[in-house]
Amino acid sequence: MKEFSTIEALAFDYYGTIADKQGMGRLVEELIPGTDGTALAKLWFQTCQRYCFQNGMMERYAPWNELTARALDFAAAELGVVVPQAARARLLEADAEAPVYAEAASALERLAMRFRLYVLSMGELSMIEGSQRRAGIEAHFSGLITTQPDQVYKPGRAAYQVGVREIGLPPERIGFVSGNSFDVIGAKNFGFPTIWVRRYGQPLDGLGLEPDLVVDDLAQMAEALGA
Repeated sequence: MKEFSTIEALAFDYYGTIADKQGMGRLVEELIPGTDGTALAKLWFQTCQRYCFQNGMMERYAPWNELTARALDFAAAELGVVVPQAARARLLEADAEAPVYAEAASALERLAMRFRLYVLSMGELSMIEGSQRRAGIEAHFSGLITTQPDQVYKPGRAAYQVGVREIGLPPERIGFVSGNSFDVIGAKNFGFPTIWVRRYGQPLDGLGLEPDLVVDDLAQMAEALGA
């Protein structure tokens, strides 16, 4: 595959790419019976992303864990769901060790045999570490990179530049992987070869930028890259 022939490293977005945010819906339904857990989990994650965009446009900063908590409160209010304090605390605790997609561990093991793997996320480092430990995938990664110390957000170019700086390779040698349309488009705009993990059949944002490779999951991606 021409676009990836010179790739030495892969930089993964974490949430929605490796970690299954919508999977939190099962816990929502367990803690708050009668609630559409998938709808709440989906809106929760989308709101957290939107808060990042808004803060970036306003040139202000708030850490991911703070935005996550505020986004949960908004999503619940938007859907008319009353979240008891004990359930809220449990959801935030579980989100700090978010589950990963079923194929992630085996696919990452295959990919790590061919490429240096990194996380490039806006998320809280301790939360990503907790999720990786829970899934037993931490050994597959050469490094975890978060844009938080630089106080920048994706899809701004400065966020992707953090990855270039920390990985130590030019953009054309780093394949960027995301399950989020806005993120894969932002990475493409920056200059990374890009892979979109399109798990839910969702449309690509119509901004005139296309990912170099589209796959259904990480296992299909490993296969496509010959790992």
